[in-house]
Amino acid sequence: MRFTFPDGDDRELVETDVTLAIFAAECVYGKPRVRLETSYLVAEDGSSCVLRIDGESAEAAARIFTGLTAVRRGETNFRVQRLQEVGAGPAT
Repeated sequence: MRFTFPDGDDRELVETDVTLAIFAAECVYGKPRVRLETSYLVAEDGSSCVLRIDGESAEAAARIFTGLTAVRRGETNFRVQRLQEVGAGPAT
């Protein structure tokens, strides 16, 4: 899942929100499961963040991150895009 911030953002703030979302998911699903199902990468300039979603706990972390981002930036000041897995063929 790719989050883009058209006006850019502070990398540290984006990373703080991601880690908070991951922590919240860990409280529900447990640290080992979230660690196995979630990873992220924040662009150096803070213009985007990619979350790898590989299970229910990671989906929860992504939803929490989306909520935090919407509160901090506003509903219309960022974009979310689902990414297909690398090497995945077209859905039939």
